[in-house]
Amino acid sequence: MTINVLVFPCGSEIGLEIHAALRHAKDVRLHGASSVSDHGEFVYARYRRIESSVGTPGLLEELNALIDQWAIDVVLPAHDSLIPWLAAAGNRLHARAVVPDLETATVCRNKNLTYDRLRHLGFVPKDAAAPGETAYPIFAKPAVGQGSHGAERIDDATRHRQLLECGIEYVFSEYLPGAEHTVDCISDSQGRLLRAAARTRARIKAGISVRTEPAQVDPAVQAMAAAIAGELRLKGAWFFQVREDVAGTPKLLEVAPRIAGSMALSRMHGINYPLLTIYAHLGLPFSVLAQAWPLVLDRALGNRYRAGLDYARVYLDLDDTLLVRGVPEPVLMALLYQWNARKVPVVLLTRHAGVPEETLAQHHVCAGLFERIVQLRDGSPKSAAIVAGEPAIFIDDAFRERADVAAVRGIPVFDVDAVEQLLDLRA
Repeated sequence: MTINVLVFPCGSEIGLEIHAALRHAKDVRLHGASSVSDHGEFVYARYRRIESSVGTPGLLEELNALIDQWAIDVVLPAHDSLIPWLAAAGNRLHARAVVPDLETATVCRNKNLTYDRLRHLGFVPKDAAAPGETAYPIFAKPAVGQGSHGAERIDDATRHRQLLECGIEYVFSEYLPGAEHTVDCISDSQGRLLRAAARTRARIKAGISVRTEPAQVDPAVQAMAAAIAGELRLKGAWFFQVREDVAGTPKLLEVAPRIAGSMALSRMHGINYPLLTIYAHLGLPFSVLAQAWPLVLDRALGNRYRAGLDYARVYLDLDDTLLVRGVPEPVLMALLYQWNARKVPVVLLTRHAGVPEETLAQHHVCAGLFERIVQLRDGSPKSAAIVAGEPAIFIDDAFRERADVAAVRGIPVFDVDAVEQLLDLRA
């Protein structure tokens, strides 16, 4: 069985983690859509830009058109605002949306509603009193938002009053000065909690945790996870955030019924949250294999490329190109298999002093990956070994060789540092 999955908006950090988690899943076929031009088009092989977004007319019709065209089974939301919208769409959406019921989705989207719903469990922060009647500092955060956007410490009644009167709904609560953690959770199709794993928020950028590692097991946090799961009965992946008060007691910040970008940390320990979430919402059985070893996740901007190149053959050097510092270059090895799968012939064009086939064998590189091996021993230019007039590319670490080929054959030439643009990692 193949499950056709549509991720929207697919270029968000959430959408990128979903892609990374599902791109190798043998029973999933990924599709992506976004309402803005974003990184999703560089990541999803089946991608569509649509005009509508949450809050604009026509989104349901555009999504349904894609669902029908691509025979989508499951829609995975990759932004908080989409979750209550999909829950409200209900059966009008032509596929199953991986969201909770509308009441729960609405509660989770608004922190004031979340606190009201969960206050009886005993771990919701204390509300701040009116301006001038509370002890400062206190903490303020938009009731509807994500990450740490708009969050701030308030130290006086003047700023407190400004936020109250700004027209945006805020949460005003006790100030929590202690450590902050995210707790990644997975529940089965009946909402039973299977696993809760806390992680640190060691470095934050634009409200996103970009450095994280597993946190020590805290019985109080584990009890919070069980209590939230019992109250909300969320299916699949969800997470909540906590921060310690002055006494070191963890207090709830928010609950989100979705994938988190840094759930990649748990994925490295063997728990694929996006995949298990699909299983949970389809009512499929699954189990969780929890593993643990020292692991740190650090995230930074990465590059993807869309190269407008049309080539039918690759000419590739061996020494200091395919083999760099005496070992196979990983990106070029990946490219060799990519070209092999796409029936793009590769010619190994080398001045290697030894026997190329023996050297390749020593490094466990299969000679069958090459259409042929051309070994130049007479000092002739490499351009002479390249067929004139065919659409080809040439890869060599030597500038002299690249300059000759570019001048004589007029084809694109690449040093090793530039070949990453040729790698297609879309799925």
